[in-house]
Amino acid sequence: MGMKSIRPVDKDLFRAIAKTVLPPTIRHWIRIQQFTRQDRELRKPHRRLFRDHLRPTDVFLVGHPKSGYVWLAYMLAVVMERNFEKNVTLANVSDFIPTIHAEDSKVAYYAQFPAPRIFRNEGPMFPELYPRTIYLVRDPRAVLISYYHHFVHDTGKDDWSLQAFVDEMLTYGCIKHFEPYLIRWDRHVLNWLKRAKYQPVKIVRYEEMIDNRRKVLQEVIEFAGIKCTDKEIAQAVERGSFENMRKNEDIYGAESYFGSKGERGYFVRRGEVDGWKEEMAQDLAKRIESEFSEDMKKVGYLR
Repeated sequence: MGMKSIRPVDKDLFRAIAKTVLPPTIRHWIRIQQFTRQDRELRKPHRRLFRDHLRPTDVFLVGHPKSGYVWLAYMLAVVMERNFEKNVTLANVSDFIPTIHAEDSKVAYYAQFPAPRIFRNEGPMFPELYPRTIYLVRDPRAVLISYYHHFVHDTGKDDWSLQAFVDEMLTYGCIKHFEPYLIRWDRHVLNWLKRAKYQPVKIVRYEEMIDNRRKVLQEVIEFAGIKCTDKEIAQAVERGSFENMRKNEDIYGAESYFGSKGERGYFVRRGEVDGWKEEMAQDLAKRIESEFSEDMKKVGYLR
């Protein structure tokens, strides 16, 4: 007796049966596994390209938006100015320290950059491959206030309340139609605190830069392996004051606020550690503290 041919199962029929038989939690788990597999397949060529062009001297500046990494990147760019034979401004920081948010394979575009190359990335794809990472962290109450102003500037949605903005950030970890690759502040921080135990990661708190930016800059320069003089460090510290950066923005603008030069608000705003207390309602601050309490305690923002 010949073996009967096996007909493939109709996918629509299979889905219909699964929907009636499997509980919602199992169906949700199956969908997550499907998306994970698809995402993994899509990432493979990007991972190969990234590995092919990654250097052991490369350094990555990582942090949740509005954690001070443009500020630190600007000072580092000033230190490395002589390697590029042009002056750094707040409008051209990416010419010195490129932004590759959620597109790690873009390192391939910067083969002409001298070592150490420094890249900025708010959404790393392959962080486990990073040779060295400078991770910036800031009080999430200040982060969300600053990010809200940035969002309003970029989108013009000044009718959207801070309350609504924070609601979406806490629910999804991002503003879905703005920067969907972001993850929630607490997951972002926890991930890098864990990585620091087995990868070369230097944790830098924004508040430490406020207290003593020269000390922080010197430590970062040593960690990154940048060769420079005391004079170049002093120049970077001086140009990295909020007063001087605001003057620079008045003249050149800022890369994130392209072309506005202060007409709709400044990228360099206040730079105060507790400035959020004047702009955020107490109940909203309490909600953020409740959501992030465990990780805020780990990095010293709550007792």
